[in-house]
Amino acid sequence: AQKANASVDAGFDGELGIPADVHDGYREILEERILDDLHGWMSWSEAARRDGAPPIKVVGIDVNDLLRSLRALNLAKTMSRSAITNIPRLVRTQSKKVNDGFFLTRSPAALASAYFVHPSQAFAAMDKVREVQRASVGSRDFVWNLPGEFRFLRVQDSAVLQPVEAGLWFNCQMISFPDFAATDQAWKRDFKIVEDYWVKELGAKPHMGKLWGFGAKASGNIEPFSDAAACSIYSNAAKGAFSTYRRQVDPEDLFFSGLGVKLLSACE
Repeated sequence: AQKANASVDAGFDGELGIPADVHDGYREILEERILDDLHGWMSWSEAARRDGAPPIKVVGIDVNDLLRSLRALNLAKTMSRSAITNIPRLVRTQSKKVNDGFFLTRSPAALASAYFVHPSQAFAAMDKVREVQRASVGSRDFVWNLPGEFRFLRVQDSAVLQPVEAGLWFNCQMISFPDFAATDQAWKRDFKIVEDYWVKELGAKPHMGKLWGFGAKASGNIEPFSDAAACSIYSNAAKGAFSTYRRQVDPEDLFFSGLGVKLLSACE
């Protein structure tokens, strides 16, 4: 809700009325007891701070049985439609309870990959998602089960390491539940098909907080965050500027680890 404040109508003063029991509404959410599979019982507040919105399981049955149900009941299409049609209900409920857009109190494990493309490529980007999703219908390996998302946004020049320059961009996103894939390679193959088109044909750059860089390992398996993709996201100038500053504040490389090393490395 806060992110959108600069985009609302000029005459909107930002206040639509606060529920009298808003503090109780927040407290009820924060104090709810959650069972974490790894850490046991804890409050919603503790769980959210640890891992984000606590997950809910989409399915608890054998994936092959589920895939047969998908073909018979068209469940994937139903879930895609529900993801959109339930938004007003979720917003309405949380608006009355806590008066903001804080409505993601439960989140099933979902796969998400998002990219920035020039607005002129918006239709082509989303049409590719549609093409690949429709091709999966009836598949024994993986059926897409959530709608694609998109948004237009204006990027500011506010960081040394940002994948795109300042200006107006179209952000396209492909999402799906992994529970409906026979194996992890099944959904990764489809994600790679869309990503390859976005990057190679449309010149897309990734949203760094989501899945990106799908590449084939020596084993033939497809995995995200490949070295070849990571080293190509930022320009050499941006890498150099950030590395200079990083060495000043972290001279012993205490925080220089993990994916950050790949992102700042030169491509081979």
